[in-house]
Amino acid sequence: MFIKRSLCILIVLLCCIRVLNAQNGYTFHNKVFKPGERITYKIKYHWHFVWLESGEVTFSVAASNYHGIPSYYFLGSGFSYAKYDWFYKVRDTFQTYIDTVSFAPLRFCRFTNEGSNHIVTDNIFDFVHYKAFCFSSGKGNYKEDSVPLPPSTFDVLSGIYYTRSLTFANCKYNDTIPLILYLDGKIYHIHLRYRGKENISTSLGKFRCIKFSVSLISGTIFKEGEEMTVWATDDANHLPLLVEAPIIIGSVRAELQSFSNLKSPIDAKVK
Repeated sequence: MFIKRSLCILIVLLCCIRVLNAQNGYTFHNKVFKPGERITYKIKYHWHFVWLESGEVTFSVAASNYHGIPSYYFLGSGFSYAKYDWFYKVRDTFQTYIDTVSFAPLRFCRFTNEGSNHIVTDNIFDFVHYKAFCFSSGKGNYKEDSVPLPPSTFDVLSGIYYTRSLTFANCKYNDTIPLILYLDGKIYHIHLRYRGKENISTSLGKFRCIKFSVSLISGTIFKEGEEMTVWATDDANHLPLLVEAPIIIGSVRAELQSFSNLKSPIDAKVK
């Protein structure tokens, strides 16, 4: 159960920074990541004063071509550690194709294997007619649906990488920034709140960070009005180092454990 909650939290929160209108003529200039990049987070669950290491989440990016469109292929995967599989086994995979020029999402797929639940969703984005088409299957059921797609909408993975290209240079403390997010056939309007800069220590060392909080989508694991907190490196990578979020019982933390093939050096590390 820990990794299921944590993976959902991590993917949602990483994409919660200001979104520009990529689908309406904005040309994206990627300066923060490159194909081959791979980052891994360790997930911890806090309950009764104890932090339990429950699983891992990994994100990677590759160059691709989606039906003739030059694209990036993003992959996010999460799994529970074997010692927790007897309780709640998780093997989740998320995939996204995005246009390398406009950074508009083209297709988002989710493969969920959590305990006895096995669900597949395939989402196609049409920014000509502003619709998202969702095809889902699980437990012997198959469903097709479509929803109106507002401009500047991102799926959870494309948002992760797009937001790393943005800067908080013009933000003042406590400024709020809106975000439109597509998830599981629904559109969510949430916001980010800039919390300034802060130095934090992790297992990888001490870093200068940009700090912000994100409004949570209320549901079975979140309380209405709660916010999660994110610390990202204050350098050209804008790499999320640490994420913390409250849930109904306890809290969860995602901490960066490893990275490779970054586009820029980690200059935010404090020597």
